[in-house]
Amino acid sequence: MSPPVSTRRADGRSERRIPKRLAAELSRPDESAPKEMTFTENVSSRGVRVTTARRWQPGTRVLVSFPQNRVRSQGRVVYCERVEVGNFALGLELPWQVQRWQMLW
Repeated sequence: MSPPVSTRRADGRSERRIPKRLAAELSRPDESAPKEMTFTENVSSRGVRVTTARRWQPGTRVLVSFPQNRVRSQGRVVYCERVEVGNFALGLELPWQVQRWQMLW
């Protein structure tokens, strides 16, 4: 039997990212913070990277809506990193399959 083949790339990611700019709305499931309109930077079969004006804690549950297509999903913040003064990049894990992204394009 052959050993499993790693899909991890040199940059530490295990999935290919597709650069894609989609309008998105972020909110908390408990509505404890106002909704925020933003855009994706890239998508993968397991999630998205978005920019935001707020700092989010990793592990926080988030609702992500794509208003143009009326698609909503609950996800989880995987990471939050400062990208410039006043802006952050969030890695969001979504419980989708890659085929669902085709609905948004």
